[in-house]
Amino acid sequence: MVHTEKVVKDLEINYSGVFDLKEFLDVVKKYFERNDYFLDEKSYDTKTKDDTKNTFMRWQFERKLDDYNKSVIKINIKVSNYTENYLDGKKVIKGDINLKINAELNRDYDDHWKGPMWKKFFRSIYDQYIAEERQDKVKGSIKTLIEGLRKDVKKYFNI
Repeated sequence: MVHTEKVVKDLEINYSGVFDLKEFLDVVKKYFERNDYFLDEKSYDTKTKDDTKNTFMRWQFERKLDDYNKSVIKINIKVSNYTENYLDGKKVIKGDINLKINAELNRDYDDHWKGPMWKKFFRSIYDQYIAEERQDKVKGSIKTLIEGLRKDVKKYFNI
């Protein structure tokens, strides 16, 4: 059975102003591509109200770190109260953007330890005594990845 552990919970980044949404999304995608993550776009929804639009995207990035651990990064991107304009021939958005980032570590994602009670018992011993140091390193690498993303996003928005 997959054991999920939250590594980063509800990290939020907000920005209000003018920005190129397509370019920003490319920054996020390329950051994860450089780190060998696979993108799964879970949902994309745009609603128009009066003269403004609201868009909500749910992305999930995954990467198998080893035979036992898989990293799952969930990002909700909410662009609200925006209007589309052109600046220097480029389509830009004037509005608010909110990113909510959650990162989790999935252990035993292929269910190698699934089955009889004795396997579950040995898995708990493995997790607690043998793999603890390795798990701490894996969680540290996920936290470093998210911190790098946070820095790239803040750099893009100059905040």
